Amino acid sequence: MNQYICSHTNHSLFSLNDVGEYTFLEQVENANQVLLAGNECQILSAHIPVKQAKQILKALPFALEEQLANDIESNHIEFLGRNDGLAFALVLDHKKIQTLIEKYNPDSIQYLPLLLPYENNKITICILNGIANIRANEFSAFTVNADLTSRLVQDFKNEDFEVIDFYDIDEKHDLIALELESAGFQINKPDKALLISTIKENANKNKWNLLTGPYTKKKAPVKTKHSKLKPLMYLAASLLAISFATNIIQLKQYQQMTELVENASQSFYEQLFPSEKARVLKRQFKDKLSQTGAGSTGNTGFVNLLGDSSKLINQITGVEWDAIRFNKNKNELELNLIVDNIAQLDSIKGKLAEQGMIVDIASANNTGKRIKGVLKVRKNG
Repeated sequence: MNQYICSHTNHSLFSLNDVGEYTFLEQVENANQVLLAGNECQILSAHIPVKQAKQILKALPFALEEQLANDIESNHIEFLGRNDGLAFALVLDHKKIQTLIEKYNPDSIQYLPLLLPYENNKITICILNGIANIRANEFSAFTVNADLTSRLVQDFKNEDFEVIDFYDIDEKHDLIALELESAGFQINKPDKALLISTIKENANKNKWNLLTGPYTKKKAPVKTKHSKLKPLMYLAASLLAISFATNIIQLKQYQQMTELVENASQSFYEQLFPSEKARVLKRQFKDKLSQTGAGSTGNTGFVNLLGDSSKLINQITGVEWDAIRFNKNKNELELNLIVDNIAQLDSIKGKLAEQGMIVDIASANNTGKRIKGVLKVRKNG
C-alpha cells in the first residue's frame, strides 16, 4: 500500500519511511493513500439533539453553516461521530478533493491528526514539515503552524491533560517541547518508529475516508470463466448499454434544463428581494425550487405566486418579510409578514384579491409594537 502525506504549501506529496525520514516526490503515479497534514481540512462540531444517524446527517450541514468560511455547497462534510450531544464532522473544500483525485487518483484521503494515537488525559503532537498535527481525544484533532503549538496546547491544561507524547519528525523544534514543559506538562519523546507504524495501521483501517458520497470509488467487476452463454451475455450487455446511454443523454438534457430554470429562478428571487440578506429566506426559496419544480408552466406554481405577491407587497412601506412556505398539493403560498397593524394586513389582502388571487388571513399575532401575520394565497381558478 503506497502511502503519501500531502504538503500544505503546494499540494505536492512526500513519503515517510519507518524511521521518520521524509522525501518530497516530483511525480506520483499510484498514491493509494493520501494523508492531509495541512490546515485546509478541519473538524467542526455542533449541538444536535437527535440520535439517529440519518437525521444527524440531514441536520449537520445547516448546524455547521455559521462556522464555515464559505457556502455549505462548497464543502464535503464527513460525519465522524457523536459525543455528549455534539456531532463532529470532518470538513474539506470540494475543490481540494477534486484536485487530489485528478492529480493522484487515490483510494483514500484521510486526515493525518485523526490517525495519531491518543489516550485519556494525554495529548499526541507530531511536528512534520513545519506543521504540528495534534490529537487530544477521539474527535479533538487539528493542525497548526509549528510556531503556534505551545500557545494553543496550553489551553488543554485546564482540561486535566497532563502528559504530552512529543514527536519532532523535523528534529528542530526542541524549544516547543521546553515551552510546554515549563507550562507544567510532562513531556515524553517516544520512538518515532512506533508513531509511524500506528499511523499506517490506522490509515489501513480506512475509518474516516473522505472519499465517500459522490467521491466513492467503485470496485472493479469480478472476472468470470468463459462459457457458451458468453456471446449472448455480450449481446444483452450491449443492448443494455445502448438503453442506458440513451437514458443518460436524456437525463443530462433534463438536468441542464433544470439548472437553467433554477438559475433563472434564483436570479428572479434576487430581483424580488434586492435588500434581503437573511439566509433563512434564501434557504427556504432554494428548498421550494427543488421540491415544487421551479419551471412550472402553470399559473399556480410557486415562482409565479411568489412573483405576483411580492411585486405588490414590496411596494408597501413598512412591511417586512419573515418567512415563506408553499403547499404543493394545495398550490397555496403561505406568507409570513410583519406589519404595522391589522388594517395594513387587511389592506394587503384586499390588494392581492384585486389581482385575481384568493387570500385568507390565517393568523395575526401582536408581537409588541407590530403585528406578525400569516396570509395564505392561491390563484383563482
